[in-house]
Amino acid sequence: MECFVQYLDDLEDLCYAFALKWERIRAKLRFTLFVAAAFSLQLAGVFLALVNPPSAVALVAVLVVWLLWHGAVSPTPAAAGNR
Repeated sequence: MECFVQYLDDLEDLCYAFALKWERIRAKLRFTLFVAAAFSLQLAGVFLALVNPPSAVALVAVLVVWLLWHGAVSPTPAAAGNR
């Protein structure tokens, strides 16, 4: 009976080790996707500026207004922790 309990303990250790490794893989995958998305959006902005400059300026204006609104409305991390 003790061998069976030891087997279950080893199986549990394996599951938790996999979960810990998966968290590292997930973090690296999220970072890679973020970098790829940021690069592709910048490249698309450059192509838009080459093809239609007024549309690129309008898009930049909308993004700046959105960033200002987001900065004014969203709480800071320190303020969110005090609630």
